[in-house]
Amino acid sequence: MPPDYELQSYWQKRFVDESHFEWLGDGKETILPHIRAYLLGQQSTSGGKSSTPARLLHIGAGTSSLSERLRELYIDVYGNDVDERQIVNADFVEELVEGKRKAEEVRAGNSLRKGMQWVCADALNWPDLHRLVESDSDLFDMVIEKSTSDAISCGEDVSFGQASTSAGLHPAFSKYLETHPEKVINFSPVEVFAIHLASLVRPGGLWVALTFSSNRFPFLSLSENCERMSPRGADYWSLERVVAADAPTGAQKDVHAPAVQHSVCLIRRKLSP
Repeated sequence: MPPDYELQSYWQKRFVDESHFEWLGDGKETILPHIRAYLLGQQSTSGGKSSTPARLLHIGAGTSSLSERLRELYIDVYGNDVDERQIVNADFVEELVEGKRKAEEVRAGNSLRKGMQWVCADALNWPDLHRLVESDSDLFDMVIEKSTSDAISCGEDVSFGQASTSAGLHPAFSKYLETHPEKVINFSPVEVFAIHLASLVRPGGLWVALTFSSNRFPFLSLSENCERMSPRGADYWSLERVVAADAPTGAQKDVHAPAVQHSVCLIRRKLSP
């Protein structure tokens, strides 16, 4: 049977012995160019070198080196005195997060601007994510993930109904069920993930997802949506572009390997709702 990539218990066990692993490559040639373009675009619209860096959420950070590459990119774009705390790395394995957090505290020393943030949060648990954004000023400009949506997609569909605990639901779900108590609404886990993320990202913000599949977000197509009265991912996000990226093969130059491509999905937060 395939691994239970969607389960916290799988990653807890895996991270006991794993200190570094790259899913779909390290992101240098796939994710980082899009982040750089976004950061530079923000600066050009602000009329020059902005002293306020974009607030970025890296969700499902795991043991990848991508978090370090993000730090390097921010220093390159904003300068050595950049506030590294604007980079928030999230994972749902507490032991991993605690170790990463301690390493950042050592790096920061007495500086108030050094050291990225590491937080423990489950992407499908709304209260976990809600605490990342206490006010509109905490909204993220950008969210990035490297195969997190792939792992989440391995889970079963999610159903919400009258029996669901409203305190733990995203407001869009609880509001709908309050006015439609007879309904049971069903979602793929990736669509729940998308709706959760929408409340963390400012209007016009960008979600960059590196995935195995070019069709990881079918619910963003209106033609795929049904029961349009219920909240849907397409209400919040627009899939702007899917960029094909050659997958790293690890093969030697003189050894033929079949071409494999991953996909970088650029998804824009709509201005409303």
